[in-house]
Amino acid sequence: MLTERTEILERLDELLVQSARGRGAIAVISGSTAMGKTTMLDAVADMATSAGSTVLSVVSAPHERGLPFAALAQLFHALDARVPGTGVPDIGVPEGARLIGPSGMVGGPPHSAAHDDLVAVARQTHRVVAELAAERPLLITVDDVQHTDAATLFCLRYLAQRLTQLSVTLVLSRGAAVGEQPPRILYDLLYQTSVRRFHLGPLSRAGIRELAASRLPFVPAEELVTEIHTLSVGNPLLVQALIEELRLRAEPDVFAGHFPWASDGSPVKQDPEAELPTGHVFQQVVLACLHRLGPRAVRIAQCIALLDKAATPLLLSRLSGIDAEMIRRYLWLLTGVGVLDGARFRHPGIQQAVLREMPADETTDLRHRAASLLHDNGAPPQAIAVHLLNAGPLCEEWVVPVLQRAARHALAEAEVLEAIRYLELARECCSEEQDRLSVTAHYAYAQWQLRPADSAQHFLTLKGPVIGGRLPAEDSARLAEGMLFHLNLDDGLEVIDQLNDGDGDGEAEADEHMATALHGTRLLMAAEFPGLLDRPRRPLPTTAVSATSTSELRARHALARTLERGADEYAVALAEQVLQGSQSPAPWRLQGLQAALLALCYADELDTARRWYEILVADSRRYDVPVWQGLLETAGALISLRRGQLAEAARQAEIAYSRLSGSRWNISGTFALAILIEARTSMGDHKAAAKHLAPEPPPALFHTRAGLHYLYARGRHHLATGNTYMALSDFLECGTLMHRWNVDTPALVPWRLGAAEAWLRLGDRERAARLVEKQVAMPDTGLTRSRGMALHGLALVQPTAKQPPVLLDAFRQLEISGAWYEAAAVLVELSRAYQQLGEKARARQTARRAWRLAKSCGAESMCQALLPTTMPKSTETKESAAPSVGDRSDQGGFGGLSESERRVAILAAQGYANREIADRLFITVSTVEQHLTRVYRKMGIRNREQLLVGAHAVSYETV
Repeated sequence: MLTERTEILERLDELLVQSARGRGAIAVISGSTAMGKTTMLDAVADMATSAGSTVLSVVSAPHERGLPFAALAQLFHALDARVPGTGVPDIGVPEGARLIGPSGMVGGPPHSAAHDDLVAVARQTHRVVAELAAERPLLITVDDVQHTDAATLFCLRYLAQRLTQLSVTLVLSRGAAVGEQPPRILYDLLYQTSVRRFHLGPLSRAGIRELAASRLPFVPAEELVTEIHTLSVGNPLLVQALIEELRLRAEPDVFAGHFPWASDGSPVKQDPEAELPTGHVFQQVVLACLHRLGPRAVRIAQCIALLDKAATPLLLSRLSGIDAEMIRRYLWLLTGVGVLDGARFRHPGIQQAVLREMPADETTDLRHRAASLLHDNGAPPQAIAVHLLNAGPLCEEWVVPVLQRAARHALAEAEVLEAIRYLELARECCSEEQDRLSVTAHYAYAQWQLRPADSAQHFLTLKGPVIGGRLPAEDSARLAEGMLFHLNLDDGLEVIDQLNDGDGDGEAEADEHMATALHGTRLLMAAEFPGLLDRPRRPLPTTAVSATSTSELRARHALARTLERGADEYAVALAEQVLQGSQSPAPWRLQGLQAALLALCYADELDTARRWYEILVADSRRYDVPVWQGLLETAGALISLRRGQLAEAARQAEIAYSRLSGSRWNISGTFALAILIEARTSMGDHKAAAKHLAPEPPPALFHTRAGLHYLYARGRHHLATGNTYMALSDFLECGTLMHRWNVDTPALVPWRLGAAEAWLRLGDRERAARLVEKQVAMPDTGLTRSRGMALHGLALVQPTAKQPPVLLDAFRQLEISGAWYEAAAVLVELSRAYQQLGEKARARQTARRAWRLAKSCGAESMCQALLPTTMPKSTETKESAAPSVGDRSDQGGFGGLSESERRVAILAAQGYANREIADRLFITVSTVEQHLTRVYRKMGIRNREQLLVGAHAVSYETV
């Protein structure tokens, strides 16, 4: 491979010609490893042979540097092979030659016997060479002269000083000799005034382009040439390897479909993941370069591969045992040949190749040492833990805390599997029982994040140590909460009682941590397990919740306060404060974030809750934590359900249930199940709802907030399927529990309205009226959705003549809150009231409006109930056959409309007449008609009915 070497070859050819005329010459070709020095010597030898010269070649090696005359012996063996029977005597090792030291100087006095012997050998060498050169021109090449033994260098210097009258060309190649002290006689040889020097540097882009064009079946594109140059730094050997990789990939039937470059050499743009191939050929060439540079270069490369991003010259020196200055020299050299870029490998494939080549026992030892050095140097725990994980247990005092901190960091980055591996190794490294218990507690919490439904046993196995007081308060509280999560209520309460029975005479800091942990547990019980609040033997301590409290504590406090007081302004503000700090939520805060979302939802702040949910969903895509995804989707399902997006609620609840549920019941899985049942019931899919209700729930469930949702959802299903008494029983049981637990807010579950509906179906209007009137008489706590539902219930227990104004008021409340399913139900009752009062036109108009709204919610049973009685058959056919706006992907729904057109379109889709729209928007009827004409044209539709798909996604406040 002689690309960009033509000029040097021409000048060397001139030296051969000069030498053939009896004027001997000496040349030195220098360059770093793999720059093509040996290839140049071979080319010169070929030129000399073609010109009729005799060629003798010597290759020096590092392991022969200490053997006197080792290289000279090669020379004479080559001579005997070229000219058999020349009678050249065996040189042997002259007596006293062993006195030649590393410096290349003869030991002892200047005229010692050793020096005389060396001179005698040098003269004999000169005589033999001169006799051979008299017959024909002679070329002598010595490859890697820096490794030549000092005795041979003495003879070569002697010969070089007497070349001017001989037809002899002496060409030497010299490579890098980092870490070696060459004999001084080498400098005497190389730096004579007559020496011609040539340096081989890396290839330029033009050289790479030329070489690639000669080896590849296409003309390389400039991007390809640049990428090769960047990765190889122009090192000819690496360039050849990369080109060979490309050639192999270009071969048909071998790498079909994987070649990242088109046939014309241009990059394949449709494959953004494609990279320059750096496979086996390239990696083996890099390893060869390292081994050429010697064992120290290999050792340094191994240490860099192990330390990775933590590699520094100082750490490399301490790990490898090589002097720091020598480390810097090798880093410079390896950067120059394209292996490294500073203290980093240029390509991760090289790092992996170096690691794969290392013996297993050596790798283990180095990794343990690397971990220890990084720990002493204050490196991050995750950087240390990687080495421990790949090397196996190391029983030193600092190891377990490092692995635990690394596990916490991994959990923060949603790398749950990696955290579990750290904790498993930490358990193997524990020598103290206390440490093992602490690690096991963290392991249980990590397993809960990965497999929430199957993690119950991990918590229960630690009950004994907790009862024995062998775990810190925070860990013990987490374990108790884990037991409660799986509805192991008695076990969880026993742990809580144990923690709460402390005498408080410990250290003040420990007592404070205990009080904070127990207060967090109390808030969790208030929010999730209200039926357990009176079960502990002693009241749990309370501490002030402030802006400096943890986000989880603040979120629990906001949720508990909302359940107790309704749309409390402080609770809403506290929930939003938690969510505002959740732009990058850590998994250990996920329960707090769900609690904050639920607090907003139970405060009827549905639009705000939806906005925050979408923010969290967008950010959660970088997390692969099943429990986090399940909890988030559960909150999203409840929000969608209360906004009337039934199909979306069912989809989200299905996802949440699949991630959270298992063979045993738990509160989060049950919560998702309850939302799913209620959504399916509202959609009219009673068969699916019944299937989910088939398993018998455990009694412990009915001490939880999720149990209330389950009871209410089951009651709705019973009511929809005609099991009125069973429905009434479920609703009344909800009321009993909620009253007992002091969470009697309709925003949780409106049990009174459900029970009133059941009494009405049973014909007991008086009992229904008492329940509804009590609900309406409750203090207004800002719950707009709940207020609208209560007004709807109130209208149902009044005479028909009084119903319309109450229903209209209810519709406005529900419209404001964005509760479209309940709003559609109100319009259904309003239509019936108008029908009974003889106002047929208003009844039909309201029914149409109710149908469109119910259709947009996915409430098929409500739509079917409306169609036969209040809508003409022709309209039904027309509605079902009409193209959906949502099917026109090129129109983008309401997205292509102006703000004014969008407002008109929304009101029109909700059933308002043109005059009503004009009055609400303070514009003329003519303007409304013009807007609607443009809306129909832009959206590609023909009538108001086709507006419903996009309408329900926009709240009243937008209008």
